[in-house]
Amino acid sequence: MPTADIEVLDIRKGYVLNEVTALHIKATKDFTDVYNHKRKAGEEWLIEKKNSDVHIIDACEELVQEKRIIVLS
Repeated sequence: MPTADIEVLDIRKGYVLNEVTALHIKATKDFTDVYNHKRKAGEEWLIEKKNSDVHIIDACEELVQEKRIIVLS
């Protein structure tokens, strides 16, 4: 629970990732993400299960869309 001097601006859900889902993410400004990668504003990338089982969108990230992974063999 937040203390009296903290204002809650947003509540974000965690996205559960599995072998066939990924998140297409875009950086809204330059920052270092939770996986310790430096990101530039406008940069786009995928978060997959190999990165994390659950991902919560950071304040400097924007969810472009959830993607279905297709494996070609």
